[in-house]
Amino acid sequence: RMTKYYVVEVEYCGPNPYDVQNVDIDRYEITTTPPRISATGDVCTYGFLGTYNNVARYALGEYDSLAAAEYSVQTESLRGHQYRRDPEEDLPPDVQAVYRLGRYAPVTDDVLGQWLENSVDISADDTDTDLVRQAGALRYELEEEGHYCVTPARMLSALETLRDKARRGIDD
Repeated sequence: RMTKYYVVEVEYCGPNPYDVQNVDIDRYEITTTPPRISATGDVCTYGFLGTYNNVARYALGEYDSLAAAEYSVQTESLRGHQYRRDPEEDLPPDVQAVYRLGRYAPVTDDVLGQWLENSVDISADDTDTDLVRQAGALRYELEEEGHYCVTPARMLSALETLRDKARRGIDD
């Protein structure tokens, strides 16, 4: 019997999607184990598999080769996006490949905080518009310098936190 390969989309669907612990859950897995519907245990090669702990799973097809499965992920699901592949040594035995959106891994809260404190000068007078303007450029800069990615919402939130700190400093 020839080995079959299955593509499964894993997607975070819970609260606070931009929090660092949730932002990198989304992925496409290529596995040699047929996906099963969580409610019934039935094998399902295309369709909704279920949700558990705020994570939804979808079967996206069955393929005769790893190359065909990878091609489908790269040309259909990830078409037009930058993506990265997890290192093979990090994968469970039945998982052949994992693809995630984005060129780089998400930045941790600590690294983002340190980087911003060294990279920007946020004052108590900065308006929301000022912060929005800075957020885009800073996201690009962080990616180029630090090889991390950050969502627009998360970057803006971090800048607002710095502005709030500056405002509290004035009030004290």
